[in-house]
Amino acid sequence: MTTQPPAPPSLPLFYAGPTVLRFPDHRSLGLRRTGDYSFAADVVAVPLTLAEFATAGRSMPIVFAQDELAMPLGVCGLEAGRNLLVTKSGGWHPNRYVPAYIRRFPFIAMEIEEGGPRLLGIEATSSLVVTDAGADGGVRLFDEAGVPTDRAREAMALCEAYAVDHDATAAFAAALVEHKLLVPRQAEMRLLRADGASAEADKSEGAPDTEANAVRATLAGFQVIDPAAFQALSGEVVAEFHTRGWLAPIVLHIASQQSWQLLLEAADQVANEPAAKAA
Repeated sequence: MTTQPPAPPSLPLFYAGPTVLRFPDHRSLGLRRTGDYSFAADVVAVPLTLAEFATAGRSMPIVFAQDELAMPLGVCGLEAGRNLLVTKSGGWHPNRYVPAYIRRFPFIAMEIEEGGPRLLGIEATSSLVVTDAGADGGVRLFDEAGVPTDRAREAMALCEAYAVDHDATAAFAAALVEHKLLVPRQAEMRLLRADGASAEADKSEGAPDTEANAVRATLAGFQVIDPAAFQALSGEVVAEFHTRGWLAPIVLHIASQQSWQLLLEAADQVANEPAAKAA
């Protein structure tokens, strides 16, 4: 099965029409219980920022979008419509990193005017939002006096930090494109063989499709950093990357390719879950 990450939508992923959170317009809005990630159950890849590479790479492969912006993505599924890190109950896979992009939802930092101050926005149509927090038992976003609650302030802090990290990440991605460091790839996922041979993304051709080394899924439509192109960079460019703190993310991206096996293991857990319950 071959899966290709979807084309970037006109609005950010998960958002249908966010609006600036205001009092008294949204005085009664609240949030449902935390820990519900069912809104992300059908996504194959989620945006990441540089600040997340070290942690995210231990849970998911890091790749780059195959478009002119080439922003980094954390791969969390092997086939369209199935996020392997979201459980059937809507929780997140235990001990796996939850990207900040997902943790901030349904909130988002918004600019009314380009270059103006960032304001806290909310996707009010989200199933995580209740229209009457008092009646529905949700967590309030404003108190009776119109003062933002701790939950609203926490959301603004997270969204502001994400926006800053996003800008820094965009500059990094632009440099990768400028210096032609990215190459298109497709990943073939294979089962770990009994002899312990590699089961991570296999980009080579001609590997025998034995039962123990059968191709399980193919993910296409992304880019990775070409180690040869990286090694060929001039000393001046390498010095610039070092100064801007971009060498470590490159190494972390390359190391994260080992995490393809984690997705295969998650897929096996999902596939075996019904049988385990029936036993």
